[in-house]
Amino acid sequence: MRRTCVLINNTSLGGAERRFSHLFTRMADADPGVNLVINAGLWKRLVETGVATGHERRVWKLAEPCGRLAEWIGFRRSEPAFFLRKLDYLLFACLLLVRYALARRRLFHLVLGGAYIALPLMALRPDHRVVVSVVSADLTLMVGAPWALPIYRHILRRCTGIDALTEAARADLMRRGISGDVILVSPGSTVDPDRFQPAPDRQAWVVFAGRLVDEKNPLLFLEAVLAVHRAEPTGRFFLLGEGPLRSQVEQALDRLQLRGVVEAGFRQDLASVLGKTRVFVSLQRQDNYPSQSLLEAMACGAAAVATDVGLTWKLVDEATGIRVKPNPADIAEAVIGLLRDPQRCDRLGQAARRRVQEAHSEDRYRAYLDELYAKVAT
Repeated sequence: MRRTCVLINNTSLGGAERRFSHLFTRMADADPGVNLVINAGLWKRLVETGVATGHERRVWKLAEPCGRLAEWIGFRRSEPAFFLRKLDYLLFACLLLVRYALARRRLFHLVLGGAYIALPLMALRPDHRVVVSVVSADLTLMVGAPWALPIYRHILRRCTGIDALTEAARADLMRRGISGDVILVSPGSTVDPDRFQPAPDRQAWVVFAGRLVDEKNPLLFLEAVLAVHRAEPTGRFFLLGEGPLRSQVEQALDRLQLRGVVEAGFRQDLASVLGKTRVFVSLQRQDNYPSQSLLEAMACGAAAVATDVGLTWKLVDEATGIRVKPNPADIAEAVIGLLRDPQRCDRLGQAARRRVQEAHSEDRYRAYLDELYAKVAT
């Protein structure tokens, strides 16, 4: 059965976007029966950050006139800009409906905003097979806006199969009334080990990378950096990402007098930074498994310091890093210990890379998707 992968997000570039765009572009490039539908703004950022080359075949890039209008007017993070960009979703839905309303039956794999734009098509053509990926253990956090939650739940109830990132995500969906019969749980995630690999000249770098949201705890990282910098002033610190907490991060940098100590902002060349990094810090409140940034850092041979929550132990244990309580003192103590023992740091990093290569290979993830697609098709 021919497949159409639909990946839409016009607000950020996070782990789910990097993971699925890597998979979908390779699938579409290699298989004439597969194509990728993606919004042009997200595609541009994927090319800029090296996730895609820009030369992949069978990629349908949807223009975003309302988003461009918002930028032209000068709206960026304001509420009017948000609603203007969401108008593009209505255009996407119409385009998808026109293209596939009379097409032979297909299998659609929808990620993030792709679920919204496919809803009219699902209503008109219920014979199409539909898979939706759920990338959070809490559907509320994934959807964001409270008013959108009933819509997304309605979509999930209509789809033929659900790709849940973890068992916790599956349990959350079942609590919300979604049948467990249609839910498969992924083996975690996948990382390109050729792109994310250790550099020969590793540095005393400590990196936090992720969306600047409460769940990721960027402000907690800065609190810990203050103590680490006092103990190890030669260390270099990075807080890489973007999101709604940007202004609070800037205020914390001033309050803690960390200007010039921490490099903060979005970096397109994340792989080159992680390749030189000795310590990667992941401080999510609910679960660090399977954080895409954490996996990318581990693939680069960085030792991990992570909050001891959820299924984090599946990635970070005594062989690959240190799990800590979510407070600045414990985080700082773990980071300082690793910086002062570079041999241990490198040993943990080598084990971390092996774990990613063995447990999160693309072959293993593709086999899981093939199983899911076969189940949905029949």
